[in-house]
Amino acid sequence: MIRKLKTIMVICFVFVNALFLAAVSYTSYQYFFNFTSNEISETKLSLLNESANKLSGVIKNISEAGTFIAIDRTVSEIFDDSETDPYDALVERNELKNLINNVASLKQEVYSIELFTDRYQEYSYLYDHTIQPESNLTEREWFAPFIENVDNGWVPRHTDTLMDREMISYVHRILNQRSQTVGYIKVNILAEHFLEYLIDTDLYQEINEPFILLNTGGRIIAETHSREEFPIVNDLTVRTNNEIYERLVPEYDEMTNHHQLIKRDNEYHLLLISEPNYEQWRLVQVIPVDDLYAETKELGIFVLVIGFIAILLSIPIVYGIGKWITKPITQMIKGMRKVEKGDFEVQMNRHYVEEYDIMANNFNQMTGELADLLEKLEMENSNRREAEVRALQSQIMPHFLYNTLDMIKWKSLDHDADEVSDMVNNLSKMLRIGLSGGLKFIRLRDELDHAKCYIDIQKQRQAQDIQYTVRVAASMKDLYVPKIILQPFIENSIKHGYQSSNSEQMKIAINGSIVEDGNHIKLTIKDNGNGLPEDWTFSDAKGIGIQNVRERIAMYCGEQFDVKIFNHLQGGVMVEILLPIHYHQPFTKASSIEAGD
Repeated sequence: MIRKLKTIMVICFVFVNALFLAAVSYTSYQYFFNFTSNEISETKLSLLNESANKLSGVIKNISEAGTFIAIDRTVSEIFDDSETDPYDALVERNELKNLINNVASLKQEVYSIELFTDRYQEYSYLYDHTIQPESNLTEREWFAPFIENVDNGWVPRHTDTLMDREMISYVHRILNQRSQTVGYIKVNILAEHFLEYLIDTDLYQEINEPFILLNTGGRIIAETHSREEFPIVNDLTVRTNNEIYERLVPEYDEMTNHHQLIKRDNEYHLLLISEPNYEQWRLVQVIPVDDLYAETKELGIFVLVIGFIAILLSIPIVYGIGKWITKPITQMIKGMRKVEKGDFEVQMNRHYVEEYDIMANNFNQMTGELADLLEKLEMENSNRREAEVRALQSQIMPHFLYNTLDMIKWKSLDHDADEVSDMVNNLSKMLRIGLSGGLKFIRLRDELDHAKCYIDIQKQRQAQDIQYTVRVAASMKDLYVPKIILQPFIENSIKHGYQSSNSEQMKIAINGSIVEDGNHIKLTIKDNGNGLPEDWTFSDAKGIGIQNVRERIAMYCGEQFDVKIFNHLQGGVMVEILLPIHYHQPFTKASSIEAGD
């Protein structure tokens, strides 16, 4: 255990400074982190808004390709002519293919363009990968709910069965002059390349975190990374009722130009949602915070290291100051050790520090008073020796009492007064056990003998016969219990339990047992007398014997041990005494004498 003042001062100083440094560092780091986080978030959001605007051109080019073909005059004239022959059908198909190829060649973002129509179902040989029957489109599971309420729109990531590639497509309905649907234009972009146009914006050298593209209606059209790689995206998205599209969860669905820290599995991510671009599309980005704020954390660690080094360097300085401050105390300790050896002429020098000066004066005064007290102590020791002699003489009195009672006993036997002899013998035995050389605890067998002696004396005094029984296991009789705890209750039973009783015989029974937990014993005293009055409490006890027993048990054994007195169901009074188990004498004779017994 650390007890030296200098060491305690150093430890306290280091501890207080460490707390102060930790508090300042934490507060500064939090402020700097929040400030930096906000600045970084705003910068990243600005870049995201620029990226969304850059993508606007890509989105517009793709949708323009589909719209241009759908409203082209050549297409309108072809689909307004209801009748055709094989030759005309072949010419029309070639014109459509040329138009589609020309448009596709002008749009570098486009992977392929497909036209779906039933106009040539009588000439199935005209169908190929560019012009296909409508069934190839309408039978796809996403088509019916997608085209139900729109003439054109974007289809999110799906597999193109003909080319077996993951596509993102723009679909435009073809209407004739009678506003009848005569076909569909489907402009395809490879899903894996769609958002790679972000790299071309010069805002990102490479895409290391997920981007999500939302169309005008807030539906998810494209993503850059798989959900397995970034499972947090699953927490941000939810599938719509038609089960074609996904969109952001309601909490973020309507947000624009927004940044926020989100947490998943004890990891933080920065969520960025751009403002709508020229096409009213939004771009969402999710960035892991650990990578984003790595430099900020390094700065925080650097500050803590600097502070720790400063604390280490301050330890020898503080130790030197502490040694200088505590030097007078060290001198005073040396002086006190001399006083312990009996040198009362030690004197402390005055000190300019007020507290030390007061201590020095008090020390000098103390040594002077100790010299005077030593003389008085020698005189008191002389008086104490005389008092001890008188105490030894007073101890002869119990022996004188025992010897006198024995003499009365033998004189009674000489004159054939057996009852007088027995009564004197029991009284002598009770006195010996009651005094017990000043001990507080005696063996249970001696306590039972003390109670029996009292019963034997009462048998000669009482007109009623007394039936006294004891049931205590032999192994329990060697246990130690507080002395004279049974006789007061037996005396109370004989005095008050049979005043108005018609019983011809007093029955008093003592039982002893060990409680189930094995750590306590229970002694019971039962009589067949009148019982206790209704609502009787310990405060109603007339004598001091019962209260004395309770107080001694609480004092010697603890508050958890006590006496219970209640009426027995079969009549009479039951006394229960709960005591701890003591296999050896808990109080020696010496300790008892010192305690004042």
